[in-house]
Amino acid sequence: MKALFLIMVLQFCLPLVPQAKQKPKKGFLFFRMNRFDKAGEYHGRWKVFFGDDEALIHKGRYRHGTAVGTWKYYYPSGVLYMKEKYSRQSNLIRVQIFHENGELAKEGNARMSNSSTVEHYYWFGDWKVYDAQGDYSHTELYEGGNLVGKK
Repeated sequence: MKALFLIMVLQFCLPLVPQAKQKPKKGFLFFRMNRFDKAGEYHGRWKVFFGDDEALIHKGRYRHGTAVGTWKYYYPSGVLYMKEKYSRQSNLIRVQIFHENGELAKEGNARMSNSSTVEHYYWFGDWKVYDAQGDYSHTELYEGGNLVGKK
């Protein structure tokens, strides 16, 4: 449940937090980072940094306010924490979570459901869990974001 909460915070709240710094736009024309479209929604490549040392928190791509492609989230140390791959055809998201040593910790599927008032991100189905050395440990079953069993 902590991981789900952390994902929600990283995905939706951190770009809005005043302390999170967005480096000045770099690049040429449409290759610039951290842009908005005409409707004021996130668009294009985005990188969000935090703190005085400007540590990278996450990076990815938006298409008119919707996350697309591959998103990467980082531990404060700079090591990859999580990778999300958004499907083009559906609201399916392939998620991989890593230990701080860089080894795979969990992998499974998530889904983004949008209603007129709320966006809901949740894990579902079988999630493979790995130990700190990257060896398979067990499988967890999620329904609607809640852990319902282990295999």
